[in-house]
Amino acid sequence: MPWDPDLPNNNQIFNNPYTPGGYEKVTLRKTLLLVVGVLFAITILIFMIHVSTPESQQSKYTKSATTAARKQTPDAKVTNVKVAGGFAIATVSDPSANSQAYAGNETVFKVNKDGSMVQLANGSSFGPLDLLGLGMPLATQAKLTGTDTLQVEQNLATQCGYSSGEIGFSGFSGSFSPGQWQIDALTLDSLMQKLSSAINTQNNKALAGKTVICVNATQKNSNFTTDKTTYISTFTLHVQFITIDGTLTMHTITFTNGSPRYRTYTLDGQNI
Repeated sequence: MPWDPDLPNNNQIFNNPYTPGGYEKVTLRKTLLLVVGVLFAITILIFMIHVSTPESQQSKYTKSATTAARKQTPDAKVTNVKVAGGFAIATVSDPSANSQAYAGNETVFKVNKDGSMVQLANGSSFGPLDLLGLGMPLATQAKLTGTDTLQVEQNLATQCGYSSGEIGFSGFSGSFSPGQWQIDALTLDSLMQKLSSAINTQNNKALAGKTVICVNATQKNSNFTTDKTTYISTFTLHVQFITIDGTLTMHTITFTNGSPRYRTYTLDGQNI
């Protein structure tokens, strides 16, 4: 057949849906274009949602705790962050460690006003007395541990060794600076008796919840001096008095190593 310029070009002929297989090809092409368009639209939508969705508060806490923890442990991984009352508790693990740190330790943070955190302590666990020493009130401890304040108070009394009105003592069996000196059993027994008597006198005048239940010896600023004439040494300790409601106050006690008859004890500069 001679060529007729009025006929459609060859491509149009072959793409004609009425040629054999042409309709199916056109339909398939349209379907593929539709699927690609829908997938592209979904991708754009997901991206826009991700960009527009604000970061959750919990995610912010985890990021802040991770930043603080990595100042101590470069590879730290932080999970289970709980925040209340300006403090946070989380589990911090070290993937590169071979010890307990690999499984994770309980870690305490101070939360700043801008949301950043500072790591305060890291260990296998912390009792109420330990957390009080870090500045965390009992009410905050209750929120972070999911218990009520009464239960935390009971846990504090147990950790302090307080029982049936008997003052509890902790930390006195340790070693103190300088020289890592220790308190002998006889001196410690006498010291505990003197302190218990003085504290019970104060407790009789105290308001409800303000009775002292525990005395905790700290390692801070301990000391001793020896008289060059008598050779009697005076030992100094800084201790914490803890009340049943979790109020913590610092005090200074001294005792001498003279004979039992001439041994002296003071509390905040007053003989007891």
